Order: sequence, then C-alpha cells, then structure tokens
Amino acid sequence: MLDKFYTAVVGSPRVVLFVILALTAFFGSQIRHLQWETDARVYMPKGHPAIKYDEQAEHIFGVKDAVIIGIVNEKDGIFNPKTLARIQRMTEKIAALDGVVANRDIDVASLSTASIFTGTDTAIGTERVMETVPTDAAGIERLKQLVYANRDILVGNVVSADGKAAMIRAKLKEGMTSRYMTYFQIKNAVLAAETGEGGWGGGAWPTQQAGTGEATSEKNGAKWEQGKWESKGGAWQSNEEGILKSPDGDEFYLAGRPVIEVTSGLHAMQDVTVMVPLLAFSIMITLYLIFRTMRGVVIPMFVVFAANIWTLGLMAMFNVPLYTISSMLPVILVAVGLGDTIHILSRYYDNVLLDPHRDSKVIAGEVMRELSLPVLATSLTTAIGFLSLVFAEMPPFKVFGLVTVVGVLCCWLFSVTFIPATLALLKPKVGGYLAKRRSMRVQAEQSGLTRRLVGLGDALVAKRQLALMVTVIVVLAAAFGSTRLFVDSSWMSDFRPDSEVALSNDLLNKKFDGTVFLNTVIEGKHNGVMKSLEVLQAMDRLQQQVGKLPYVGGSLSVVDYLKNMHKNLHAGAKEYDVLPDSSEQIAEYLYLFSVSGRPEQLDEVVDFDYRRANINFSIKTDHTKPLKDIIDEVKVLAEKEFGHLGIKVNLAGSANNSYVWADLLISSQLSSVVFAKLTIFLLAALVFRSWLAGLIVVIPVSFTTLVIAGFAGFAGLPIDVSTTLAAGVAIGVGVDYAVHYLFRYRHELSLNNDTAIAAASTMRGVGKTIVFNATVVTVGFAVLFFSMFPPHVKLGYFVVAYMVISCLSALVLLPLVLSFIKPQALMEKRARVA
Repeated sequence: MLDKFYTAVVGSPRVVLFVILALTAFFGSQIRHLQWETDARVYMPKGHPAIKYDEQAEHIFGVKDAVIIGIVNEKDGIFNPKTLARIQRMTEKIAALDGVVANRDIDVASLSTASIFTGTDTAIGTERVMETVPTDAAGIERLKQLVYANRDILVGNVVSADGKAAMIRAKLKEGMTSRYMTYFQIKNAVLAAETGEGGWGGGAWPTQQAGTGEATSEKNGAKWEQGKWESKGGAWQSNEEGILKSPDGDEFYLAGRPVIEVTSGLHAMQDVTVMVPLLAFSIMITLYLIFRTMRGVVIPMFVVFAANIWTLGLMAMFNVPLYTISSMLPVILVAVGLGDTIHILSRYYDNVLLDPHRDSKVIAGEVMRELSLPVLATSLTTAIGFLSLVFAEMPPFKVFGLVTVVGVLCCWLFSVTFIPATLALLKPKVGGYLAKRRSMRVQAEQSGLTRRLVGLGDALVAKRQLALMVTVIVVLAAAFGSTRLFVDSSWMSDFRPDSEVALSNDLLNKKFDGTVFLNTVIEGKHNGVMKSLEVLQAMDRLQQQVGKLPYVGGSLSVVDYLKNMHKNLHAGAKEYDVLPDSSEQIAEYLYLFSVSGRPEQLDEVVDFDYRRANINFSIKTDHTKPLKDIIDEVKVLAEKEFGHLGIKVNLAGSANNSYVWADLLISSQLSSVVFAKLTIFLLAALVFRSWLAGLIVVIPVSFTTLVIAGFAGFAGLPIDVSTTLAAGVAIGVGVDYAVHYLFRYRHELSLNNDTAIAAASTMRGVGKTIVFNATVVTVGFAVLFFSMFPPHVKLGYFVVAYMVISCLSALVLLPLVLSFIKPQALMEKRARVA
C-alpha cells in the first residue's frame, strides 16, 4: 500500500506540491485568530477539589487574585502630602477601570479605603483611616499615629512597618481580557499619569472582540492592539532598574499573581519571536554543513515551518488557546521535526552517490520505499513521547501534548509527500565533498566520522564485559541520585533576577507581609459557631504558630478585627489587645461591628451566618517546596486545634493551588514516562514482530532518562515544567535513534548472520545519520541558552543533555547489548532496509 502511495507522489509531484502549498496558505491565514491564556488556575483540572473549593471560597468571602501596586518613597516616606494624594488619586482611578472588581471599598484596598473601628463612652462606629488627604504636619502626624495604633490591621497590609511604602490591592474580574487589559491600563495609563507622561483621559477602554482574541483602541497617544500596548508619548522616567518613578521621588512597583501571569505570557511570546529566527538560522547553517547543498537546507526548513503553520492554524480553527507552556511549540517542532527529513536526505545523497545518472523520480521513489517503515515508526514513537502528556492532570499539558502530536504527524506527512515530490522534480545532485568522495572510490563509504563510529562499535564488541560493568555502575549511581529528586515550581523563576517583575516582587515581599496568599477556611457544623470563644482562641493559636514558620509574613482573620475592636473600645490600651473574655461579649462586638457603618470589613474573614471563617496567611515566596512545608504544617496544626471541636479546615488561594500543582506535576510526570516507554515498547514489538526487539528499542532512552534524573538529583535540581517538557522531548526524539539502528542492524544480520560484521555495517550505514540528527536537535535547543526567559534557558540545557546522552546511548548500548544476543533471536521476520 505504501509503495503505491509513494509511486503516486513521485508520479505527480506538481499536484502534490500545489495541494500542500494551498493548504499551508489556508492554515497560515487562520493563525491570526489564535487566543492567549495565562491564568494560572487553568493549569488545574476543572473538576479538581482544590479548584472547586477555591471557587467556593471566592464566592463566600469575595477573595480574588489581585494586582498589587506598591508606592515606595525611601527618602521622605509615604507620609507626605504629595504621596498621600497620589495614593488616593490612584485608588480612585484603578477602582474605575472596567476589569477591576469595585463593588465595595475593600475590593480596592489602600490607605484611602481602609477603616478602623472606634468607640468612646458616647459613640461607636467606624472611620476612614484617611477620609481626606492631610496637608499640614499636624494632620500627617495624626494619620501616622492612627495607622501605627492599629498596626495589627494596617501595617504589613496597606502600609509598611518603616513607613516608606504603601500598597494598593485591586481585585480583578475573571478572564484573560480583564487581566491583560487592566494590567496595561494600570501600567500605561494610571502610572504614566503619575510619572508625568500623560495618562488616561477617560472614556471606554478596549474590549476583546468576540471570537477573535483581538482588541484595539487608541487614547492619548497610546495604542492597544492584540494584547500589546504601544505608548507614543515618550519614555517614562525610571530608575536604574527600570522601575517607574515620579518626579517627586515616588517609585512604583507592580506585583501579584495577575501581573506575574500576564508578564510571563508576554515574555514567553516575545522570547519566541526572537528565538525562532535565531533557531532557524542556526539550523540552516548546521544543515548546510551536513549536506553542503541548498536543497539540503530549504527542504527540511520548509517541512518544519509548514508543520508549525498547520498546527497553529488548526489550533485557531478549533479555538484551542495558547498557554504559556505552548510558547515552546514552534521551537520544539522546528528541532524535533527534522529527524525523518535528515534520514531521508542522507539516504537520498547516499543513493545518488552510487549512481547520479538515474532518473530523479526513480531515486526518490527508491529512497521512500526503503525508509517507509522506519520513518513511520520513528514518527509514531516521537508522537507517543508527547502523547504521554495526556496523562498529566493539568489541561495545558494535555493540550500541549496533543497539539505537539499533531505537529509531529504533520512533519511526517510532509516528509513522505513534500520531500519525495520535490526531489522528483530536481536533478539528482550531491554536495561537492560527496562528489570528491565518489571520484576517489577507495573511501566512497568511509568519512572520518563513520570510521570512528565503526571503531567504537568494534571496541565495544571486543571488550563487552568491561563495557557492561561500566554501564551497570553508571545505572546504579544514577538510580541512587534519582531518589533525591524533588518538585519545586515557581512562577517567579520565569523571570530574570534583574527584571522589573522580580525586583517588584522582592521589594514588596520585604516591605509587606507577602504577595502569595493561603486562605485557611474554618468551617463549623452550625450557624454562629464562629462566635464561640473556644473556636476563636483556637484560630488565634493557629495564626500565632503558623506565623512563626519561614516565609510566613503575617495573617488576618476575624480574630484580628475582634482584638483590634476590643483594644479600641478601651482607649487603645495594649493589655486589651486580646480576644474578649466570653462568647457573649464576642457576639456583642460582632453585632456592634455589623451596625457600625462599614460591616463589609468582615466579609473577607467571616460569612454572614458566622459558620465559616477565613484566615488569610500572607507568604513571601511562591516556590512550591517551602509552600508544601507551610501547608503540611498548617494541616497538622489545624488538626491539633480543631480536630476535637468537630470543625473542618479547608485550604484555598494561590499558595494552595501551587502546592496542589506540584503534586499533580510529579504524579503526572511519572505516569507520562511509564506510559510513553510502555507504549513505545509495544509499538516497537509490533513493528519488529519481536518482544525482544521492543525491549531493546527502549533501553537507550530509559538509560538516558535515568542518567539525567540521577544527575538532577545529585545536583539538587528540581522537577518543574521545563524538566517535564525536556523529558517528553527526550523520549520522543531519543527513541528514533534506536529504531533506525535496529532496522539497519536486522537488515545487516539478514545478509551475513554475524553480529560483529552487522554492528560495523550498521554503524557505517546509519551511525553518521544518527549523529547528524542529534546534532541538529542539539543545535536547535542550544539556541535557547541565549534566551532572556529563564524557563526556556533551562529547557535548552536539559534537552541538549538528553540529546547528547541519547545519541551516545544508542551508539554505545545498542552494539553492546546486541553483541550478547544470538542473531536468530532477532530474525523472526526480515526487516526492510533502514
């Protein structure tokens, strides 16, 4: 069947090329409809209990991801008329933005919206901390005294302990558009106005066009278009680190999960726009050095770029969004999609070298018939490597795995259609250096690389006992090192330490309680249980104990409001900074708060029925390893404090999501690796019609993943998104080397039935092609070393290591293992030439 297919392809090459080019143009026209998704919560399965409870906590307490704006004045502090007026002005502007939730004053928290409970012998109620901006020294001093007298509510929350920084926290509406639009509005309009570079003039802000993922608007010399804001009003004033700064000394810092998500997405896409051209240039140079002809460069590059266009076009047609992890799709397809092309062209040049005067259609058809089964097998094994990601519980990983499989199959389709059709139209030709080899005849089959590879194979067979002993030692050492692996993922690790986002996050974590939040929800069985003194005392103890843990900056709960209220009703006496003495007094205080004029202050810490309460812990890191330690301790302490009271404790918030994400990452990676290797084993056994052959195929890639895991364990490198992706690439691409080697080895055995001769002939036939394949992939991913986006750099290092070791494993372990196996064990069926 495949023979007839290839005969039709080389028989009607112009028709084949026309269809391919037309479809490529069509899919290319669809790419503009691609949509971008950076919300961190999409990495969690929709039905996952953590997501369900996170949404429930959000509904009950109104807790949402917030953009954090820090205003810092190291010279004069924030207690000066200009800075205080700026805080009030910025708060009002931010609250007016379309993407901001501003149903209540507390939804945009700042010094100008904060309030405290007050009481005297004649009156009780709440008052704004800063109802109006003080303009004289006396007014500023009164404000400062009020803030620090209520430090348990305000300091570390909206004002820093040293008085040099203030915070504005703005909750955002759901959806990518709200996050992107609001981020750009805050940075390019609200902050721009404060730096003297123009600003928002009012009116409507851009909104996403339905179904297109595009948004356009122009206002005050600044233009928003397709997720990018271009300012035409000149450069902002900034300090040496690029942080925005006002003329009077205030500096502005942006942090919070929405800022991290949006900036990470933008950096990933911007980085790809630089990396893909650099990747293309590097691979073209490498291909030219390998083949020394223009067709040896142009044909492979068309295959991988057309595969990218088809894959991205199909994603757009089926409304599949681009996630941050998907930003590496073009790079991966360019690098891994060249394997089949290199094998086909290498065989083509070898066949032309034997007789360059034959008809081009005959040579092209001959090559494709020889390689039809190996090329199909390697494409399927590569696809399986990425298909294993469907076992990941995180939707973006599933999507990435599936679309990469589509891209790999597109590469295969072009390899078996575009390449033979193009070669059928071109006059047979080889590079100049190959022509010289042909004229010499004596060394027609022997390049320097080939001779070295053949020598390596002979040495392995001659000293196979020693080689086997060394291999076993390496395996045992790697196995021990792999036991030291751990998971640690962080969104902040996506940024260089000197980036604006990293500097902002570090500074705000130093000045305030933290920028990552853990919502610990205490849930009783009946209404009013949160008025119980025993329950509230248990909450207080939990807060005190958790507050001592590393990276925990502070916490806020109904307990803090009650203690603050108790103190203020007793003229601020420190001895009253404790919970009231009885449940009855607590109930009375809560009633007074509810009629005080601003009862919404309690909405984020206790529900209407007083059955559930929320303790919000502020944490100074988003690394999952310390978050796991914190959450594990919270669970232990919660069981100790509430277990005997019949009260449930559940967790929500960005910290818990990161913790759950880490668990899902490690479990899904293990499942993916097991699935990939098992499926490749079964496929290889089916293709070669031998269980033993199937086992041999997975040996090199299994050895490679174990060695890399062992090295990472010894080096203390964590498992994260980059290492997970690298493992998928390694399994998918690395197994190709073994498949091509074994196809050729079985063919050579069928000719001479001698393992030593077969090993040498196999090295001579496909050894150099395997090295060429590994070299191209290695060069492709080595380009990522120059990336400005840390995850891409890490991915580059790991894939390069995988490719080098995979290539060496195939060329060392396969001759070694096969030397111990009798020829008859592999010769149930005669394989085609590879």
